[in-house]
Amino acid sequence: METYLQTVKEEWVKLINETDPDVHRLATELARDNATPLVAEFYRVVLADPSAAEFLTTEQVERQLQEALRRWLIDVLSCRVEQVEEQMRAQQRAADVHARIGISVDLVEMGFRVLKKLLLPVITTSAHSPEVKLHIYHYAINSIDLAMEVMSRAYVFSENNAAKEDENYRIFSLMENAEEEKERQTAALLSWEMVLLYKITLNSSIGNSLPLGQSEFGLWFSHKGRHYFSGIAEAGHISRLIQEFDDLFNEVRLTGQGLSDKAQRDKFLQRMRNTLSQIITLLRELFDEVSRHEVGVDVLTRLLNRRFLPTIFKREILHATRAGTKLSTLLIDVDKFKQINDTWGHNTGDEILRKVSGAFYDNVRTCDYVFRYGGDEFLIVLTEISEVDALRIAERIRRRVEKIKVNSPTGDIIPLSLSIGVAMFNGHPDYERLIQAADEALYGAKRRGRNCVELWKGA
Repeated sequence: METYLQTVKEEWVKLINETDPDVHRLATELARDNATPLVAEFYRVVLADPSAAEFLTTEQVERQLQEALRRWLIDVLSCRVEQVEEQMRAQQRAADVHARIGISVDLVEMGFRVLKKLLLPVITTSAHSPEVKLHIYHYAINSIDLAMEVMSRAYVFSENNAAKEDENYRIFSLMENAEEEKERQTAALLSWEMVLLYKITLNSSIGNSLPLGQSEFGLWFSHKGRHYFSGIAEAGHISRLIQEFDDLFNEVRLTGQGLSDKAQRDKFLQRMRNTLSQIITLLRELFDEVSRHEVGVDVLTRLLNRRFLPTIFKREILHATRAGTKLSTLLIDVDKFKQINDTWGHNTGDEILRKVSGAFYDNVRTCDYVFRYGGDEFLIVLTEISEVDALRIAERIRRRVEKIKVNSPTGDIIPLSLSIGVAMFNGHPDYERLIQAADEALYGAKRRGRNCVELWKGA
């Protein structure tokens, strides 16, 4: 990669050195004078492509992307020799963002093609001689191609690393606490069945019960299980069983069809029992194939470490975008932890981190993710959750930690508290924006005096 980048740098420097200074100046002026209408037309064309519309919204384009592309075009065409290295770093940063979001390289290349196509009439209609126009076009197109080349190569590098981590996470997920997870999800299924059975027996109605797909097990399978076992036939069979039973469940609920008739009730209950028996059998077969695996887990807290955070965020943001569901991130600091650590030592600090981590697991759902994000900083991803419920969980965690009793080496009780920043997914495909929003909310909580929950309100 380094050898390749050095070669591109030499070509870019050569292009600038061999370009007449007047042509360079005219290309810069052309970019500055026409960037705004060019970019507006660019996004009009790009947003008409369904594959681009999946990642971009009109609001995002108007608020952020138009200005970013306008700045990019000016920077590339006005680039001087001493700025080449920084421009190459800028292309690599852009590639990292594209890889995080999941925008394919062919979509990026389509964007460059559209941009060059739009640039041609701007140059040909300018008030310069044909020879000067040709030189401007040669310089502009080659500059854009060099920038694109760096971006594409960096994208492929980032995407390959991301693909490896995706597969590593899938393997890790399969093997991490397999036996415990198998029993937990089996219990969740049986618990859902017992609640529904009780309602039907008592009222001959399913009442306001949740369908199987929205139960605790259903959410876990949708967000974790289906990914853990992707490509395995049994996982697809479980998905079909859930969908088929929920079709019947929703038909009974939406049509107001009662279950007072014994024959109807028995038929429904038999279908439910058969479905759950099949799911449990398939689930046990899947879990029995794997065993415990420690990679990706923080040794001290037993929480996920940051290794698989990009993989999880990319998948959950894609799910939220396609399904139209809510997504929230909590960023959490243990208040005055450094002071506690310095005063009472690392053993006491480690005990606090273990107890705080336990409070997280006790207060989130099995479809959520808990990470140790830094020394005393934690990150929680809450899937399919409203703003009200995300704040409720954050507050519940805060109150729970406030009640934890930890004795110092001298026998004193060490008071514990958390500052928590909450941010809701707003449609931006780059998960770093969501983390940044939660981080800003976290600092807002600290400014308020710590030991509180703060919601990110936006700029």
